[in-house]
Amino acid sequence: MKSFIYLLAIIACIQSVLGNPVRSSSDDEDWAAFKLKHNKMFHNSSIEAKRKNAFVGALRHIRAHNSNPANTFTLATNEYSDLEPAEFVSQMNGFKASSPVGLRNVGLSAVMATAPASIDWRTVGWVTPVKNQGQCGSCWSFSATGALEGMQKNRTGTLPNLSEQNLIDCSSSYGNQGCNGGLMTAAFNYVKANGGLDTEISYPYKGVQSTCKYSAANSALAGLTGYVNIATANEAALQQAVGLIGPVSVGIDASLASFQYYSSGIYNDTACSSTSLDHGVLVVGYGADTTGHAYWIVKNSWGTTWGQQGYFWLARNSGNKCGIATMASYPKFW
Repeated sequence: MKSFIYLLAIIACIQSVLGNPVRSSSDDEDWAAFKLKHNKMFHNSSIEAKRKNAFVGALRHIRAHNSNPANTFTLATNEYSDLEPAEFVSQMNGFKASSPVGLRNVGLSAVMATAPASIDWRTVGWVTPVKNQGQCGSCWSFSATGALEGMQKNRTGTLPNLSEQNLIDCSSSYGNQGCNGGLMTAAFNYVKANGGLDTEISYPYKGVQSTCKYSAANSALAGLTGYVNIATANEAALQQAVGLIGPVSVGIDASLASFQYYSSGIYNDTACSSTSLDHGVLVVGYGADTTGHAYWIVKNSWGTTWGQQGYFWLARNSGNKCGIATMASYPKFW
């Protein structure tokens, strides 16, 4: 009985340290709790020392940020907190803009109606569960499948779970580079030319690029005719697309340490760029908090331990924060 009570005390301690924005405690205790929670193991002491050093740096950054009452969002440790920010960006952010954003062609959808004041496509079953890309720069594939899944739900009433691995393995000739990055629009071009995309269960995620194994018999969609580029840097146009059509693929700047450690609230880092985009994500809705601050609801692909169970709120109507509307697009079907 005593040992059981002791175990409960350890679990409560870990939850108090890692389940909430970081509070002051010894770095060694925090490091031990972090390793236990995220099942971190290291091959030798030098590697662990390097990871611990990155983790302690994260703690310093998080504590300093959370001590400032002016900030609109909070930070906390997560499974990526033992990576230096530059390492993290290199491993996780694989959105590859193919040309300067100012030269991007823009195709506009017809104005059908006024967009609703708020919407969350998760609540009506248009969004699959949050996935985890692992140590592979395949964010673009998750953003693309998310938009395709939502459009298929719109068309047929059935929400498919589509294969990111299919895109990673098979769309290189359309400009994508597997785990080294890609574009959602290039993924749409592949699906259009290919005539379909396999399901996740038939073509599961591996997190490494391999030979193409697409099978038309396992495809969960057909009829893709292209995609629509939303007016560049136009948040009103993005709101209309999300509100009236469904989840939209976007590129953002996710290079800051504050984004790596994001935990909750409306992300509004003033250093976030609206033109240097490096990460593909999916806008699944928008709204405003009780104080009237507007936000986008965005699905990430870093697992459910990051952010708000894998999602984040990004400041809306705040000067195209992090480039949320700089390169936004959605697939078109018949």
